[in-house]
Amino acid sequence: MENTLALLFGLTMLSMSATSRMKSYLKMLSIQGLLLFLIFYAFMEQFNALNFCFLAFETLGVKMIIIPLFIWRIIKKGKIYRDTSPSIPKFYSLVAATIILFSGFVFSVFLKKMLINTNPLSFGVALSTIIISLFFITIRKKVITGVIGYIMMENGIFLLSLSVEKEMPIIVNMGILLDLFIAVFILGLLVKRISRTFEDNDMDSLKVLKDSVDDN
Repeated sequence: MENTLALLFGLTMLSMSATSRMKSYLKMLSIQGLLLFLIFYAFMEQFNALNFCFLAFETLGVKMIIIPLFIWRIIKKGKIYRDTSPSIPKFYSLVAATIILFSGFVFSVFLKKMLINTNPLSFGVALSTIIISLFFITIRKKVITGVIGYIMMENGIFLLSLSVEKEMPIIVNMGILLDLFIAVFILGLLVKRISRTFEDNDMDSLKVLKDSVDDN
């Protein structure tokens, strides 16, 4: 069960690498939130009501519903429905993401004997997710896709923690959730500011802003 869910999580990363539609990104983020909850439930060895309720709120409430809706509001206000100018074509992005994901599987198999009390497949998918997220942030030019890439990376870190520890202490969950809220809120404000100043939301706009500051 855990391996099937981890594979589905990996497929969401491939789907996000193969599209440029913001709506598709948000759908995949919602699916990732659901999958993280199911993976946590599958890994759970001892039932702790407080920890279970908090993680259910974090995955189903925040990751699956609240954050995608918040980002969708920003997208609608900025009218940014597609990332049309990635650094590399979608096909090559998909190929690179597939190679990274496959490498994660191979890496987890080689370390299977060393990863005691760890689900190797989930561990490999988590590492691949973090690397693919960094690659995603690098090749996409829209600021809002940088926000989405950051959330994808945080989901990968969350999955990595689950694959290693099985159950995350609630204080760790609170810290991760707080960091996520602050990052998304600040980046959301940044997108709005850029939308008011520039006609588009490309990362290149930040370079223009930096150059103008240096000239002054």
